[in-house]
Amino acid sequence: GKVYLVGGPELGGWKLQSDPRAYALWSARQQFKTTDVLWFNFTTGEDSVAEVWREEAYHACDIKDPIRLEPGGPDRFTLLTPGSHFICTKDQKFVACVPGR
Repeated sequence: GKVYLVGGPELGGWKLQSDPRAYALWSARQQFKTTDVLWFNFTTGEDSVAEVWREEAYHACDIKDPIRLEPGGPDRFTLLTPGSHFICTKDQKFVACVPGR
């Protein structure tokens, strides 16, 4: 699949942005497919990234029971299934929507 630098060069990697919608706006412009890879460029100890199960957990960025939590960076997530992948940490969040077949 294609490798996406999350946020693209314009956001400078996975870090807090002045606009909390920045990653959601970036994600809305992408056309993700299964086997695509999300590359989160951040330094270990400065950030983390989580995929959560439900939209409610996404909105609250509740990472108590994540699908995956990666405290060390940089990191890559492979989009293995169609559907909505809810990604968040702190005020950084977006949904990677992967269409079905």
